[in-house]
Amino acid sequence: MPVLRILRTLPVLLPLLLSPMLAVAEPDLVQCKRIDREQLRTASEETLLFLRCRARQTSYDAPRLKGVTQKYKDDIVFSCLDQADAVEHQLKLSYGYTRESLAKKKCDEYLTR
Repeated sequence: MPVLRILRTLPVLLPLLLSPMLAVAEPDLVQCKRIDREQLRTASEETLLFLRCRARQTSYDAPRLKGVTQKYKDDIVFSCLDQADAVEHQLKLSYGYTRESLAKKKCDEYLTR
């Protein structure tokens, strides 16, 4: 009888039992959330460079995460890339930048400042 009760409550308990493992798996994980309109309007080249560098670093770190699904890793990487793309698009529209002019600065230059 107690075994049946445990088996019935297993679907409810399983996420609670696994959550500590997920918390250990992602201690310094970046969370890239959608940028709102006000942030987009005030974004600069410096912001774009920061977001690109963070997306690049996240793409290196995500495959090494343990205890999370591949979809979760992909979602993290693509959300960071989407942030950088949104800012790049805004800079092109608002200030007339070209793709080439925005692509000149690299993460290596940003990190050596």
